[in-house]
Amino acid sequence: MKGGTMNSRYLTEKYAAMFAAVCALVVVGCAPAGTGDAEAADEMATGDEPAVAQSTVQSELLGDLGSLSEKYVGLAEAMPESAYGWRPGEGVRSVSEVYMHVASANIGLVARVMGTDPPAGVEGWYGQDAESITDKATVVGALAASFDYVAEAIGATGDDGWDEGVDLFGATSVRGAMTFTLAHCHEHLGQSIAYARVNGVVPPWSSGG
Repeated sequence: MKGGTMNSRYLTEKYAAMFAAVCALVVVGCAPAGTGDAEAADEMATGDEPAVAQSTVQSELLGDLGSLSEKYVGLAEAMPESAYGWRPGEGVRSVSEVYMHVASANIGLVARVMGTDPPAGVEGWYGQDAESITDKATVVGALAASFDYVAEAIGATGDDGWDEGVDLFGATSVRGAMTFTLAHCHEHLGQSIAYARVNGVVPPWSSGG
């Protein structure tokens, strides 16, 4: 259950940071305003309490993306290759088709927004009929590579780049485009979890069985 452990640690750190931020606001709001009390407030501010890391658009997107990447790759690895062709009904994407749809979209959407070329090493499936690929090793590798590509794009965007206007199914910003890409991943993650459960596969990060 390695994936579950890593994700639990991620969530623990995330909510611990949020809790610390709330506590800091409470301390500031309750600090006494008097002259003598100001010294006490200074002592509180210079105590041993850990500093709270500042949240940014970049850090928030990367945090969400890291969780998505871990879950997708872990789920794709947990699904037996024999179930990759399973689909809930005619005309609906199969297990592997969903995975490859997500991998292709991750690269296609970000390449369009950032004006960059697809990453090296994906020529074997990207730009072709990617959803026809059912080889498990290729699918898992494609998912991992696509999330790495999105992470690199987010990491390369400076604080002043998020409001830049771009066209992605209409006018938006770089921030809006990246948010759309991650929302698309979340949409199909829910679908993939349902597919796994129907096929008797418990998501690796789930502790509820």
